[in-house]
Amino acid sequence: MRIRVMVKQIGKRKPIIGEQHLQLYQSTATLQELIEQIVTINVEQYNNRTVDELMVAALSEQEIQDKADHGKVGFNVRYNPNQQDLNKALENASLSFQDGLYKVFINDIEIEQWQQEISINEDDSILFLRLTMLAGRMW
Repeated sequence: MRIRVMVKQIGKRKPIIGEQHLQLYQSTATLQELIEQIVTINVEQYNNRTVDELMVAALSEQEIQDKADHGKVGFNVRYNPNQQDLNKALENASLSFQDGLYKVFINDIEIEQWQQEISINEDDSILFLRLTMLAGRMW
């Protein structure tokens, strides 16, 4: 099943990750299963990229500005030879949701519980909204 995934952050006009199509391996019944499947797909994609993969691409002025707005101008080249640990990534995704660091919307409907049952159809839209943490000191 193919879904559309986007990642946005509060306080930013442009999405962190624009709409991308993602092919799910199997249907999911709960938010936990959906997130675990998306994390697994992303870890596999990252780990399958090789360190020596050097694809030089020219960036337009607009692309440079967009990447600078997000804090990093790069060419999506993997310089770190270490593989990502799937179990740690899954734990991090779970803990981050439980701590309220991000919200999940399916077709503009917020999914509030980790074990909440969901219904996903072909080309549904999944939005991950990363919440901004306030920084500062208390004296």
